[in-house]
Amino acid sequence: MTPQAGVPQAVHFDIGRITLHGYSPPQRARFVSTLRTRLAGLAGQPGLAWPAGPPRRIGHLDAGVLRSGAPPEEAAERVAAALLAELLGQAGGGSGPRGGTTP
Repeated sequence: MTPQAGVPQAVHFDIGRITLHGYSPPQRARFVSTLRTRLAGLAGQPGLAWPAGPPRRIGHLDAGVLRSGAPPEEAAERVAAALLAELLGQAGGGSGPRGGTTP
């Protein structure tokens, strides 16, 4: 069976740096664990239409502001959703100096 157009054989996320202000080491570990799980779940959704083309690089991703006292899991879910939206071209942000994507 041949792969369908727009369906990746593998999705690889290479996150070079993520800044987590105010989280303890155990909270950072919870954030990373939740981010991995959520990205895998979102990327593997049936019927997801991945854009064709070369790998994409996101220079900056703004996932918004969390409510005061939000757990790291909530932050990870917001980052995962914003990342997927950006990769699929559904993000609300522009391609200004701090946002957008570069090929």
